[in-house]
Amino acid sequence: MKKILLNLVTAIFSLVLITSCTNVIQVSVPTGATLVVVDAFINNKPQPQTVRLTTTADYFSNAPTPPLLGATVTLNDLTNNISYTFTPDGNGNYIYTPVVNDSMATINHKYQLNVSWNGNKYVALSTLNRTTTVDTIAFRSSGFDAVNKYPNDTTTPRRFFPILKAEDIKGEADYYWLKVYNNGVFYNAPAQMDVFQDGGYANTDGYTIGLQFAFYGLTSSDNPIYRYDVCTVEILSIDKDTFGYLTQLQAQLTNAQSGLFAVTPENVKTNIQQTAGTQKAIGWFNMGASSSKSQIAL
Repeated sequence: MKKILLNLVTAIFSLVLITSCTNVIQVSVPTGATLVVVDAFINNKPQPQTVRLTTTADYFSNAPTPPLLGATVTLNDLTNNISYTFTPDGNGNYIYTPVVNDSMATINHKYQLNVSWNGNKYVALSTLNRTTTVDTIAFRSSGFDAVNKYPNDTTTPRRFFPILKAEDIKGEADYYWLKVYNNGVFYNAPAQMDVFQDGGYANTDGYTIGLQFAFYGLTSSDNPIYRYDVCTVEILSIDKDTFGYLTQLQAQLTNAQSGLFAVTPENVKTNIQQTAGTQKAIGWFNMGASSSKSQIAL
């Protein structure tokens, strides 16, 4: 009886001790140095190409990152010794619009991005690698319907999940970023970022691309495509370093949802090199070849 009473008193004391710890701890995050941020993913599509320049902001700031104004942005084709100048739009975007037969983005050419601002100069290098061709987009009525057993899905409105067929080009290691758009809107959530090597992973040179998405589809169950929506699938070529950068970036952006599998927070790598001035820069530059296809869900 004494032992039971002692255990009861101990339990009550522990409960009181736990529930009394209600003080809110304020975490003070010091303001770090302001950095220049370069977002320069340029492709070979015949449409305006944009280099986005901003600066970093405080960690708890809910406002958009401040645009970097007054910069000079050029792109040098080191293979052909041609320079292209990007025009500012006054909101941190620096834009170049290719003209007919423009060779600005040519496969296997080497490029150098140049940014000058307020006495600071930055450069970055990238080679435009080949990409493959998006051959076919098909749809399943359920993301878990691996063999499409339920074509007469009665869901209202009916939901579709796209699947892809494409072939990796045999002969060397290729790296890709697969993007999905619904009615022109890019599925850009960090968890939906699909970057991979060759047919889907290492040692799959020349394999069919899309097998890694065959069971669930290219979009998650929370992002179905509905009847008459236009689904566009794009495969953008990236180099090995960009593959590593995007993989690291995705791991950091989804870290909070990873639970026991969370990785150690770390600074994300950059290929932007500072050549003059004192204000450091972060971000990434990649030249990529794009292949895309669109299909209406029916």
